[in-house]
Amino acid sequence: MLTYKLHLIRHGLTAGNTESRYVGGGTDEPLCDLGIQSINFLKDNYRYPQVEKIYTSPMKRAVETCEIIYPDRDYTAVDNLRECNFGEFENKTFSELSQNPRFTHWIGHQNEFVPEGGESNTDFAQRCANGLNEVFMDMMKNNIHEAALVCHGGVMALLLGMYAYPQKPFHEWTSDSGCGFTVATNTQLWTRDNLMEAVDILPIGWGEVIKQASEHNKK
Repeated sequence: MLTYKLHLIRHGLTAGNTESRYVGGGTDEPLCDLGIQSINFLKDNYRYPQVEKIYTSPMKRAVETCEIIYPDRDYTAVDNLRECNFGEFENKTFSELSQNPRFTHWIGHQNEFVPEGGESNTDFAQRCANGLNEVFMDMMKNNIHEAALVCHGGVMALLLGMYAYPQKPFHEWTSDSGCGFTVATNTQLWTRDNLMEAVDILPIGWGEVIKQASEHNKK
C-alpha cells in the first residue's frame, strides 16, 4: 500500500516570538534577524528532506521560512493552516494582559471563552483539520508521496495531538522554530480512520541533539 510522507516544519522566530507575545493569526509579521539566522543555521548543519511538493501557511513568517529552506521552489498556500486568531489578546504579552479579567477567564476556560474578534478553539480545530485533509487529498489525487508543510507551532501541536501515533496530548508535541516532525499515512488509514504515524524529528539529525540533551539533563 502506498505511503504518503508529510514533513511538518514550524516557522522561524519573529520579533513577537522573541518577546513572548501572543502572535497568532491576527499578527502577520515577518521573521526577525535572529529567526532568519536560526533557520539558516539549521539548514547548513542538518538536513531538510527533498520533497515533491511544498505547502505553507499563507502568513509571512511561514512563507519566508519556506523560501529559506526550499529556495527557488514553488509552493501552495493553504489558508486553513494559518495560526489561531487571538483577537483582543493578539500581539500582547502575558504581563500586559495579566490584570485583564477577560484574559484571566480565557486562560482558565479556553474551551468556552472566545476573545473578542478572535477564534474559538472548536473553530480553530475544525479549520486546521480541514486544512490537513486538503493537503493529504491533494497528495493522494496527484500521486505526491513526499511533501513539506511549513506552518505554526499551535497548528502542528493541535493536528499531531488529534491524529498522530504515538498518542500524546497536544502540549507534548511542541517543537523549536525551524523544527518539526515527519508523519506518514496511507489512503485507507487517512480516509477511514484519520490517523497518521509520527516517524521522525526534523530537520534530520536534530533528533539526536534532543536525545543527547535529554540524557545530559538526567545526569
